[in-house]
Formats: sequence, C-alpha cells, structure tokens
Amino acid sequence: MTDQTMPASMAGLTDVDPYPFYESVRARGPLAWDDSMRGFLVTSYELCRDIEMHEELYRHPYADASPELIEIKSVKGGHRNITISQGEDHTKIHKWLLGLFVPRTVEQYREKHIRPIITRLIDRFVDKGRIELTSVYSDQIPPRVLMSLFAMPWDDDVLARKVLDLHETVMTWIGSQNRGSELTDKARAAGREINAILMPYMLERKKNPGDDLISRLWTDGPKILDNFTDEDALANAREMFLAGTDTTVHAMANALHILITQPEVMQAVHTDRKKALSNLVEEALRLYGSVQYRFRVANQDCEIGGQPVKKNQVLILINSAANRDPAKFACPAAVDLCRTMPKEHLAFNAGPRNCVGAALARTEMIDAVDMLLDRVKNLRLDPAAPPPAFRFHYTRSFRPLHVLFDAA
Repeated sequence: MTDQTMPASMAGLTDVDPYPFYESVRARGPLAWDDSMRGFLVTSYELCRDIEMHEELYRHPYADASPELIEIKSVKGGHRNITISQGEDHTKIHKWLLGLFVPRTVEQYREKHIRPIITRLIDRFVDKGRIELTSVYSDQIPPRVLMSLFAMPWDDDVLARKVLDLHETVMTWIGSQNRGSELTDKARAAGREINAILMPYMLERKKNPGDDLISRLWTDGPKILDNFTDEDALANAREMFLAGTDTTVHAMANALHILITQPEVMQAVHTDRKKALSNLVEEALRLYGSVQYRFRVANQDCEIGGQPVKKNQVLILINSAANRDPAKFACPAAVDLCRTMPKEHLAFNAGPRNCVGAALARTEMIDAVDMLLDRVKNLRLDPAAPPPAFRFHYTRSFRPLHVLFDAA
C-alpha cells in the first residue's frame, strides 16, 4: 500500500493492510486523535499495557453499558458476565473462568474435545489434494470445540457455521463502537438467535447437569455471584461462546498463513514440533493478533505520553500496533521463532481483563498445525487460485488460503 492509497483515518482500514497506517500514527506521537473513531489512537506497547493494567484510571467502556449493549452482548438483564461486569463481580467471574481454562485443565480438554474434532475435519479433505483451508479447517475448529465443551452437537455442520457467522456479526458491531443502525439491527438479531440456540441446552443442563461447561455454570454460579439468575448463566455462557469462537478462528488462520508462506518457518516447525511450533503460535498472535484494538475510557482528566486527555475521552489501544513497537521488539515486523520472551505480546490483553481462554486458544492453534503436518506433506499455496489478503477490520485474518498438498 502506498502513501497515496493509505486511508486518512482508522475507520477506512477495512480489508486494507493496516500496518502502514499504524506506523504513520506512531510517527505522530504517543497519542493521535482520530475523528472517525472519536478517540485517541494509542500505538505504544508501554502505554497500551499500562492503560490495560490500570482499570481504576481507565475504565472498560462496558462500565457505561446501555441496555441495548447488554441485550446484544449477552441477554436482557444479564449484566453480570465477564465483559460487562465491574468491580468485585468481575473479579469473581474472571477468577472462576481462569480456573476452567488453566493449562492443566486444557490438557484434559485436548484429548476429549480438541483432537477428535481436528481428526474428523482432516479426514474429510486429506485425500483431496486441494482445498480452501480457512473455510474447511481453521474456521471449523474453535466453534466446534466450544460446542463440544458445551455438550452440543459439534458435528452438526449447519449449526457450527451458523454459530460462527452470528458471532462474527456481533464482533463487527463491537468493533464499530456499537454505531450504525444497520449494524445494530443485525447484531441485535444475531444476539437473539444465539440465545435461541443456547437456551434449550441451558435448560436441559439445569435439570440434568453433566461434566460440560454449561453444567459448571449452573453448579458453580451460585457460589460465585449472590442471587445467581438464569440471565447470569446465559450471559456468561454467551461470553464464553463468543470469546472462544471468533477470535481464535482468525488467530489460527494467521498462524497457518505464516506456516504456508514462509518456507524457513515450515522447515523449523517440521524439525521442532515443540518450541518452534509454540513460538510460531506466539509470533502469529504478536504480528497479526486477531482483535486489532481495544477501547478504554479516561476516568479523570490526565496526561498520557505528554498528551492531555479529558475525563470520559475514549482511548483506542491498537494492540496490533503495540505488538510491533520497535521500542519493545527487535525486527518487529519479522517472524522470529527464537524470541527470548515470545509470550510478551498483548494479543490476549494485560491486567484485570486479560483473556481467560488464552491457554485454550494456544492449544487449539498448536494442535491445528501439528496434526495437519502429521497428515499432509508439501503444503503450499495454490498458484492458480486467488491469493490471501489480510481481511476485515476489528478481527482480522489472512484468507482465502487456497492450498495444494499430498497425503502423508
């Protein structure tokens, strides 16, 4: 992308390589006002991390959630989920959800919920030799894993596709700062449809609990929150479903894109399925993220990076730019499988709202690459097909990934 074609504001980055724009913002200073986003853009790793760490100074915008936002993001009356809740309620929910997704627990999920799904998906295409990898593979894994964890029929292709599409609609609305009547109407309809999909399973697990995550909500919820309600249960199920589906889909596609397009990375991962593969996942998260930016709001008049910020002004923390901050990372735009602190990126946020499902996402991404390389060889882009592009806006990934391969 040339300077002449670079969008004038962040709102114009849809389906456009955002990194030249991010670097132009970085060159303007620690903070840069963007009229289209109605807030200050922040690209510094140090500042993004510091703001995320201090919610007492910079609140999450859902602290001011409207009834409309609560309805779309969770369910009417369901203001006590992990993203909308504040203070002590948020701390309790966050701690509980972290316990569901610590690495040792995710290892138990691996054999029962992750690897069987990946095996089934690869079985479908391993003899074909040519596929579009995102639609038949990386898009399919995260929603089905959450469906399996919820004891839903993960092998239902129509339902899995619908779940992903509905969550993508909601995420697009979130990234637009909940603006635009058309996007709002679509997001509201999507939220209602997600509720309709989940509700039968919620009611069944309430009557007949099992060992799935919905059952854990009903069992543990009253111990976490006083006066635990049906709305609280559905709201937190909704958040697990959304957070564990859409974001990991994009992150997984980005890891596969790096693997397929950089021969030295492919060779390193073939040679070392432990450290090199793990570091590939971290570099994909650092370089391309999944969620490009996060919102915070100043709780008082303050100064950030020498820039005066007024109370209630919005800060747009561009974590994807912070993860390429040359003040933090050497050769920030390059894949480096030997970084000494590979997890020191902001793809999963920092502070009290760090992603509780990070271990699950990492495991899904590692297994998606590892198991694919076990089953196919000579994996490469199809030169006769449309090339991949870094698509979308708020959540992004390289697609389509038309590939050729041989069965191993």
